[in-house]
This record gives sequence, structure tokens and C-alpha cells, in this order.
Amino acid sequence: MRILIIALFSLAAIGLSGCNESKKDDNVIHFAIAAEYPPFEYQEQGKLKGFDIDLANLLAQHLGKQAVFDNMQFSTILPALTSNQVDAAISTITITEERKKNFDFSEPYYFEKMAAVSRKDNPVAIPQQLEGKKTACQLGSTMEIWLKKNFPSENTIAMDNNNQAIEALKAGHVDAVLMDGAQAVIFSQKNPGLSYAFIAHSDDGYGIAFKKHSLLTGQINRALNTLKANGEIEKLKNKWFLGA
Repeated sequence: MRILIIALFSLAAIGLSGCNESKKDDNVIHFAIAAEYPPFEYQEQGKLKGFDIDLANLLAQHLGKQAVFDNMQFSTILPALTSNQVDAAISTITITEERKKNFDFSEPYYFEKMAAVSRKDNPVAIPQQLEGKKTACQLGSTMEIWLKKNFPSENTIAMDNNNQAIEALKAGHVDAVLMDGAQAVIFSQKNPGLSYAFIAHSDDGYGIAFKKHSLLTGQINRALNTLKANGEIEKLKNKWFLGA
């Protein structure tokens, strides 16, 4: 009888714990990010900052929830979404037809301009100047896809993040780095020996990724449309992309 009572008590405790956990999850949206890409997401003195961070917080607040961020390598973000480690992913993720086969996406919130960052003594100003050069990019990014499509015979080097790619550029290991234009502005400002040039643009845009058939997709889209209509998105763009 004592064993039965203990067993029933344990089951009740597990049930209560599950209820509390469920309640907690209802009030939180876990976003996967790769905080190495200013001005979209980065860390400064241990604090997360950037356009994507502010946007995720605004969207969560609009839904009466709290945004919680799980920082990881960019190449692991979508797998984390697949394995239910997070609820959503916001990290300069370009919406592509290939990705849409496996994930839901919000409407685009930003349209990227692709830039080539190079050393001032060996500048890249147009796409054709990438021929015969070693070009670095972020692993799993649309820049990697673009390079392999447009320059299949050239030496494309995919790295974990753009910080590594920029260091490789400064050290002379690569000739150029392809990245989003807003990031290129910041990296060039921080490194006087580097320059950048816009060489392409995307019609797809960045979106927030969700697991297929997630209820959050519609909720976030409605919140996103409200923030666009009331000018909040424009305020964020002016805050983070002025001059980019």
C-alpha cells in the first residue's frame, strides 16, 4: 500500500511539473540565433544586441510572451529547429525555395544586399573580379550558394562565421569575403585596411523560421504586419542600418 501511495504521489508530482513546464513554455518563445553578425545579432559586454534581437523582443511582447535566445553556430540553427530545441530561428536567414520545403517562414522583414569585403590594396568592386580569387563566406549561407552557383570553378571557403572570414582576409589567406551589406559596412568601419562594394541583391529577404505547420507562424506574421503598419519596424531599421 505504501509503495502504491508513493507511486501515485510521484505520478501526481510529475503531472504537476509537466503542467508548470507547459505553462512556462506558453509564455516564452525560444529563438535560435548566431550572435556573431552585427548589426543583426552580436554580443557586447555579455549582452545580446542587434536588429534581430530587438525585433524578436518586440514580436514576443506583442504576443504577450517573453523572448529567450539560444546562441549557437549558424550552421546548427535549422537542425535545432528540426529537433525541437527551439521554437523559432531569427538570424539573417534568407527565405529560399529549398528551405521552404522543410520549414515555415514569416513574411520577409529585411531584404539583403550582398557585399564583397576586400583589402584596399586588392579591391573587389564587381562580381567578375571574384574570378581567380579565394572567396570566404559563412557556412550554410546564401552567399555560399550564390558563389557555388555563379563561380563553380573558383575556390570558395565556407567558415563558421564572418569574424573568422574577416581574420582570414586580413591575414591574406583569402582575397574577399561575401556577406550582407549591413555587416560589410560595420566590418569595414572597424578595419581601416578593408573596403566593401555591393555586388548583388536578393529578392527573397530574411525571414523568421519555424517548424512546419507551427502555430507560431501565423501569430508572428500578424504581429509583424502590425509592427510594419505602426512604424516600429522602420524605427528599428533607422536605429541599426543608418548608413548601411
